[in-house]
Amino acid sequence: MTRPGRGDGRAGGVGGAPAVALATVAFALVHSALASRTVKRLVRRAVGGRGYDGWYRVAYNAQAVATCGALVAWSRRRPSRTLWHVRGPLAALMRAGQLAGLAAGVWAVRELGLAYWAGAEHAGAWLAGRDPMPPAPEGQGPGANADGTLRGTGPYAHSRHPLNVVGLPILWLQPRMTANLAAFNLVATAYFVAGTVPEERRLARRHGAAYAAYRRSGVPRFWPRLRPALAAAAAAATAPSGGSATP
Repeated sequence: MTRPGRGDGRAGGVGGAPAVALATVAFALVHSALASRTVKRLVRRAVGGRGYDGWYRVAYNAQAVATCGALVAWSRRRPSRTLWHVRGPLAALMRAGQLAGLAAGVWAVRELGLAYWAGAEHAGAWLAGRDPMPPAPEGQGPGANADGTLRGTGPYAHSRHPLNVVGLPILWLQPRMTANLAAFNLVATAYFVAGTVPEERRLARRHGAAYAAYRRSGVPRFWPRLRPALAAAAAAATAPSGGSATP
């Protein structure tokens, strides 16, 4: 492992880190605002219910990828210094942890269904002329069956928000950590944890009694439990959805 401050040779020390942190906070605020009920209502009013259900998720994901990519590219150009640089077997172990986090994310997306999670399923329904449209996905909660019950299975039997959790090993098990990356990671970690609170409210409004049963089943809100809550699937599957289909 190299000593802190060595490895990149760029001037500026940690001067870029506060700017990166502020930019990441701005990204998180925009990302959160676009997921809010108020903005969704405005968009629904502007484009109509069918257009909203067909395209909002696709547009939301597209802007998230584009703005996050721009933030990362901008941050990498800022002056920074190396905080640590791990090499050898420990670095390989850290990379393995990152791959495990990535694999868990893929598992969670597969549990939801890639087309559903990305919004492609709803865009396809819009293009096919379906009317009425299936309601747009709400958050990244467990998948819903056709009858409104929930599937608290797979990674959703370990954490109610596994797609937020998997980002942590990917962010922090970085063999070479710069001050800028650490600033980004700190804000992103806070956002991953705090962001589950409004998402829980949105999912509760959407799924009603079914989501209440899922929460009572013993699945933690954030930090995963290694042993799955085996009752989650049964509780979520037997409770009818009492929420509204309108986000």
